[in-house]
Amino acid sequence: MNELLHRPVERGLLRRRLLEFAAVCLVLTWVPWAVLGALGTSIDEGPGALIFGLAASGPSLAALVMWLRHRGDAREGPRVRWSVGTPLVAVILGGFAPLGAAVLLNLDDLSAIPRHAEWVVADVGGPLVALAYTFVAGPVAEEFGWRGYVQPRLRQFYGRAATTVVLAAVWGLWHVPLYFLSGTGQHDDGLFTQRGLVFFLGLLPLTYLMLFVTESLRGGVFAAILMHAAWNLADELVPPLGTGGEWLKLLLLTATAALVAIRTRPRPRH
Repeated sequence: MNELLHRPVERGLLRRRLLEFAAVCLVLTWVPWAVLGALGTSIDEGPGALIFGLAASGPSLAALVMWLRHRGDAREGPRVRWSVGTPLVAVILGGFAPLGAAVLLNLDDLSAIPRHAEWVVADVGGPLVALAYTFVAGPVAEEFGWRGYVQPRLRQFYGRAATTVVLAAVWGLWHVPLYFLSGTGQHDDGLFTQRGLVFFLGLLPLTYLMLFVTESLRGGVFAAILMHAAWNLADELVPPLGTGGEWLKLLLLTATAALVAIRTRPRPRH
């Protein structure tokens, strides 16, 4: 067991750091989003788009603020172990559920998937623009905070299951204002809808799988960024799944997380 768990002073310090991170993150994110919403500013272009993008980077920016303020703090989390396999696993785990659901829903016309992907890529300005946007909008903007800062500190208190539940809840709460901000995909889906419910439920298995690639495989934040990017990109490139398809995607994602949990559970010693 981690030695920190037996030190009340250091446990208290970790709690204070997490609360400080939460406060900084919410100020950097929720305040600008609230102002944009109150003013009715477009987030698709001009200053509104810039402010929205910076606010969406709140988790990673908060992690940077914490690092600058507390450089003397001990490093948390396992050391990163570089390998070829870990990034590949991260990409597969991230893209499997959206792509799998799309395949199952388009068995009568599988060519619809690449056709739609080609249209999406062309619409955003080409492959390089699509990749750059996919990595920055979400993965890079968030993961240095969630998986780089919060997750390893939660692991000083909780096991994998509890860490997953707590971090998924925090991650979901952070997204809530987007459902009230016109111009976002969350606003279009609606908070109190089936698609809204699927989104929040999906954060649980997604968080567990990210814990697996970052900690168990020692891929670190880079693996989380890859997995997050693969999820977002696959979700955008496949044809619209519809409400039923979103539930199917959640089922595939949950099944994947369950299989990983079963395969990696500690073996009893004889």
